[in-house]
Amino acid sequence: MPSIAWNCDQCKKYTLIVVTAGQDILCPHCQKRWAQISDLSTVFDQCPICQCRQFYLQKDFNQGAGCLVMLIGILLVPKTYGLSLPFFALLDWLFYRKVPAMVVCYRCGAEFKGFEIPSHLKPFLHHIGMKYDKYR
Repeated sequence: MPSIAWNCDQCKKYTLIVVTAGQDILCPHCQKRWAQISDLSTVFDQCPICQCRQFYLQKDFNQGAGCLVMLIGILLVPKTYGLSLPFFALLDWLFYRKVPAMVVCYRCGAEFKGFEIPSHLKPFLHHIGMKYDKYR
């Protein structure tokens, strides 16, 4: 199911809603109306939350969990003479390959999960991200 998650500017709460075509995007906490999505295939033409036109791809994986896997491998280096590093790197890579991608808006940080991802979207680019740092 397609869903959008973002931090509401009005009530300052994290919001997650499941989206269908023709649905109004409302904050469930404060009822602020953000937009209406008429067609799910055009959602990446313009962000329904902030009207930004730039998005990036990111894996829908807890980055802390990935760091924890590598930290365990690093802590085991003295006992395994370094043989744990390739094993845990492979484990981290397998997690990375298995986890689906999501789309994130550069400006507001809204996360779009479960949508069909257009092929023109690329991973995070720092020179574009720096342009939107002042909005976050």
